Amino acid sequence: MPLEAILKYPLVVAAGLLAALAVTPLWCRLALRLGFIDRPGGRKIHSEPRPVGGGVAVFAGFHMACAAVFLLPWQPFAGQISIEWWLRFIPLSVGVLVLGLFDDRFGMKPWVKLAGQAALGLAAYALHIRIQNVLGMHLPEWVDFCGTILWFLTIMNAVNLIDGVDGLATGIALIAAVGIGISLLFRHMPGDVLLFLGFAGACLGFLRYNFFPASVFLGDTGSLFIGFTLAALTISTSSKGPAVAAIGMPMLAVGVPLFDSALAVWRRSMRRVLSSAGESGARVAIDQADAEHLHHRLLRQGRRHDQVAWILYAATALLALTGILTTVFNDKALGILAIAFVVTAYVVVRHLSWIELRDTGEVVLQGLVRPVRRNLSLLFYISADLLILNIAWLISTLLIELQSGPLDANLKTVWLKSVPGDVVLPFLVLLGFRSCSQAWSLAGVVEYASLGVAGLLGGVLACAINLLHLQAGAAPWNVLVHKLILFGLAIPCLIGVRGFFRIVQELMNRPGRRSPADPESHLRTLVAGDGADLKLYLRRRTSGIALNENAVIAGVISSDDALRGHYVCGFNVLGSLDDLPVLIHQRNIHRLVWVGAMSANEQSALHRHLPGTGVKLAHWRVIEDVLELPEL
Repeated sequence: MPLEAILKYPLVVAAGLLAALAVTPLWCRLALRLGFIDRPGGRKIHSEPRPVGGGVAVFAGFHMACAAVFLLPWQPFAGQISIEWWLRFIPLSVGVLVLGLFDDRFGMKPWVKLAGQAALGLAAYALHIRIQNVLGMHLPEWVDFCGTILWFLTIMNAVNLIDGVDGLATGIALIAAVGIGISLLFRHMPGDVLLFLGFAGACLGFLRYNFFPASVFLGDTGSLFIGFTLAALTISTSSKGPAVAAIGMPMLAVGVPLFDSALAVWRRSMRRVLSSAGESGARVAIDQADAEHLHHRLLRQGRRHDQVAWILYAATALLALTGILTTVFNDKALGILAIAFVVTAYVVVRHLSWIELRDTGEVVLQGLVRPVRRNLSLLFYISADLLILNIAWLISTLLIELQSGPLDANLKTVWLKSVPGDVVLPFLVLLGFRSCSQAWSLAGVVEYASLGVAGLLGGVLACAINLLHLQAGAAPWNVLVHKLILFGLAIPCLIGVRGFFRIVQELMNRPGRRSPADPESHLRTLVAGDGADLKLYLRRRTSGIALNENAVIAGVISSDDALRGHYVCGFNVLGSLDDLPVLIHQRNIHRLVWVGAMSANEQSALHRHLPGTGVKLAHWRVIEDVLELPEL
């Protein structure tokens, strides 16, 4: 291998690294004189003023690396990014820098900043830094135009939103650039790799001053430049190839900020719906900042700033490694991406997005309990039942018919013959059991059992009708199997539609309740009890009945040790009364609510455990009072 091929990679990295290392302290001194200072307060998690606008150093480092790539007398190398690309990128990057500096110094309204970002995306498209094709398919001009601008807006804002902990955005950008660069090596594009390595070197040089405890912040200057550069590089290199891995790699590399942005949009959209229907009439804007980003949640769990950064670095590295594997095993890229999607979905639902799930559940419940729901719910259940029965009939018919060969008749003709016995008759049975007029949000086991019996009777009648009209020589076994599949699919779906209200209520509390906007003003409450009284209390909480407006239930304790680790009405059973001292300390409990009767031993245990902890004790009971009526 020529010596030049060995030296050019470390030289390009060193150019970006040394330039950022040299410019950062110079900018810190200049920033203090020019007023580029980020003061603590509001959502900010630092306690002392710091110079801001450190993206100037990353800007200088990246362009120094580009100069090393394009101006040093290297032998020609393979790649899609040329010096012409750099010359087009320079004015665009200056525009990003000016936009960020103006925002860091004077502040801009969100819509003004968004308009500036869109203008930069438009300029990039005009200068032929655009998507052009996806998976080998050339995009129509209007799709390319909209997609390019949307790509720039998405990546710039994703990096901007994740920049909330010292060194977080810079480190994620560094790992993403290295990951994409390695994937390009496997695509035999060493020239494009140099640009990503130079960008990584610039980020590494700035990270020396930006990691916890940071002496300078990226600011919008840095986060917008980093996002813009990553967006421009990824759509300008061979990552736009015909393979599935080509589009998967850049998406995975910036997966953490993209995921955080998606959660923010989801969360704020749900809260906007909730606020618009509230009594106060105050609407929450989509662009209204909050303290629910991934780094905020990890910090609230008691982790230090550097620990939060390393956790999200590791997540980015794992996603980047997945992207590299899709590149190496291109023929298995879809399988790798599918496995990654399943694992990520589990982590998201189980550990990360419970705040968004809670808000979404509130929106669903709010729509289900509108005062005008009676006629609407009747129409909904009638429509849902007919749809479920028809879909179940279609699936069961296809399974039976296709197993024995091609369909003997037109599917529409078969459906017209079967619908009276297989759909209409069972539906009439459901109506006879008042399955569409029940108050299902308040239903109990008996109502659901009645619905199951109605579905079963409808299935038996449908089977009987079909057997009576069975043609000579036809096998009755096929009829039985068909009805078994049909109603085996339909009955669980019919029950599930009616149980949706209760399912949403209980899932809203798993694995935890939504963090209040002001945690200091809310009481973290532990509920203790057993049996029907406990279920009644918790159901009243999930039904929106305000038993205590400032209470946030942290969990349940029960004398039944078999319930430990399980859920009652969506709330986690953390242990028994013996675990109370440990739970008070671990869960930061402010209040204990005892539900139902209290024995002498339980009173003694509470008197032994609670004094000196500062925990308030409340007793909730369901009692029946005899009222004296006045004499007539």
